[in-house]
Amino acid sequence: MKLLKWHSNMVERMRLALGWSQYTLYWVSFIKGVAVTCLVIWLMC
Repeated sequence: MKLLKWHSNMVERMRLALGWSQYTLYWVSFIKGVAVTCLVIWLMC
């Protein structure tokens, strides 16, 4: 539980420091996931 709470607090602090909304954070996470998936597929081929 401590790790989950620490991670939530860290993400929230970074979000506020960057001035991003939750919506922006969701899009950044989505694009990062697509990029990592493409990289893994490229490395496997």
